[in-house]
Amino acid sequence: MSYENPQIPEGINVGRDNALIEFLRLAAGLAAVIVVLAAILHLGGSALARLIPFETERGWVGERNAPGIAPITSGRGDIESYLQELGDRLAVEMDLPPGMDVRARYLDLDVPNAFASLGGQIAVTRGLYERLPSENALAMVLAHEIAHVRARDPIAGIGGSASMLIVLSLVTGDAMRLSGAFANLVLRGYSRRAETSADERAIEALQSLYGHAGGGDALFETFARFRDERGETEIPSLLSTHPLDADRIARLRQAAAGWDARQQPLLPLRVPAHPD
Repeated sequence: MSYENPQIPEGINVGRDNALIEFLRLAAGLAAVIVVLAAILHLGGSALARLIPFETERGWVGERNAPGIAPITSGRGDIESYLQELGDRLAVEMDLPPGMDVRARYLDLDVPNAFASLGGQIAVTRGLYERLPSENALAMVLAHEIAHVRARDPIAGIGGSASMLIVLSLVTGDAMRLSGAFANLVLRGYSRRAETSADERAIEALQSLYGHAGGGDALFETFARFRDERGETEIPSLLSTHPLDADRIARLRQAAAGWDARQQPLLPLRVPAHPD
């Protein structure tokens, strides 16, 4: 009996797909895995960070300015005192937990902005304060940032980002590059949810303090006008860390639908931006 090796068909070891297509498939699969992993790490880290007692967070900051908040250089301590007084009034309406309070800071920066940082510190820039037309709009700013403090969003954001980067660096050895390309999609979505929730709580605070939410829309109109002045185009909501200004303006106007400006006029800023 004799045996012969069968002839191997041509092309049996040649992939049917183009090598580039196969690479793109693998890259897409890797990207999907990273996005899912980033979501799990960020949400898990955020949840754990929120369990840290507020007193501990405040102890980390102490009497110093929190990260991102520079010392006052404008000499406008009267504005900062006004921000603190109004913030305290709003905090009462927002029913902050025992032991939690806010500390207002006034930053001498021309860019209109406001944010919450660790230890309950909230900051409003000169550029925003000077552009606000009423105390009601200012109250919307402060209430929004107080809502972030109440929800523990500042420490949650730090905890989520830190845990994600630490674990990804152990897995990939290059967490910064990978997370920068893919995980930001997760971070942006999380931030939009936090921003929308803060808007809703701020609206409730305005209604409780003033009896209406009128004038709150001027805050986001201010941001939109600033971008128009600079010739900037607002990026789509999917790619932004904040909801679109138009959506937020519409939400504020809907919340103030029953407000009569003649019966409940807007209040002027009690401390002028430009003293005589």
